Amino acid sequence: MKKSLLAVLVLGATLSVTGCFDKENKVSQQVENAKASVSEAKDSVAQAAADVKDAAVEAAKDVKDTVVEKANEVKDTAVAKANEVKDAVVEKAAEVKDAVADKVTEAKDAVADKATEVKEAAADKAAEVKDAAADKATEVKDAAADKVAEAKDAATDKVTEVKDVVTEKVNQAADAVSNKAEDVKNAIEQVKEAAK
Repeated sequence: MKKSLLAVLVLGATLSVTGCFDKENKVSQQVENAKASVSEAKDSVAQAAADVKDAAVEAAKDVKDTVVEKANEVKDTAVAKANEVKDAVVEKAAEVKDAVADKVTEAKDAVADKATEVKEAAADKAAEVKDAAADKATEVKDAAADKVAEAKDAATDKVTEVKDVVTEKVNQAADAVSNKAEDVKNAIEQVKEAAK
């Protein structure tokens, strides 16, 4: 653009110096039009670049916010599932304690086989506690994996949106530059025609 502007200015100065005074007003008008076209092209490019930058910043912020939101969801889900595991373990432990206490009370008045029943009941309850804890841990793991996958998919979608927005803005900027370059070319042609 600077070279085109310089060429227009040199052409205008040359025509003025060589004595084409009868066409001076017409040529001056053409030169001014060319200058205006160059200025508009420069402004269009600057605006398009600003638009691309703003769109990219906004989309990147959206990606960041989405990832943070999904990470918080994963964290909250993991905490909730951990609390469920804890509550289930406490509940089963209370059941074991109650069952053992009941069986101990019965064993006081019973024979040796009652002691065996107490032992077996305690073993059964301990196995239930272990199974319940394992099930809850599996649920926590599965829920966390699902949330991580969701966060990954959301981030991928946002990155694609950023790419599309930036591509569109760059194409718009290229079209604007091309159009303005054509205007400048036409203005120069008009100056040349006027100088003949």
